[in-house]
Amino acid sequence: MISDEDLLILYEWIDSIPLSREKKNISRDFCDGVLTAEIMKHYYPKMVDLHNYPEASSTQQKLVNWNTLCLKVFRKIGFSITNEELDNVVNSRPKAIEQVLWRLHNKLIEKKKLVKKEEKIINEEIL
Repeated sequence: MISDEDLLILYEWIDSIPLSREKKNISRDFCDGVLTAEIMKHYYPKMVDLHNYPEASSTQQKLVNWNTLCLKVFRKIGFSITNEELDNVVNSRPKAIEQVLWRLHNKLIEKKKLVKKEEKIINEEIL
């Protein structure tokens, strides 16, 4: 379970990323995968084609969007979502998207640290 303190950090992180839709109810706003795709586009611009993620109200299209994210993006960065998590997110269950986004946030921080560490090693080798 995500703590209240972590929720504040998460919401601040989400607010720091330019998204196409205003966030009113995070469970509903993120249930179709579009805003999550936009977050990934922010971090990996060449990896995400936003035209692959149409806004959706049907469960079937929401699942298509999320499965596309899982196959084309998350897999490449070593991130995954369980079927249960996916079902909870698509059905806008309380705190489901926060759990997924918190794990994604931590994965992105981890990846960023690895890149910085690799850059430091390369720079030290050049000197």
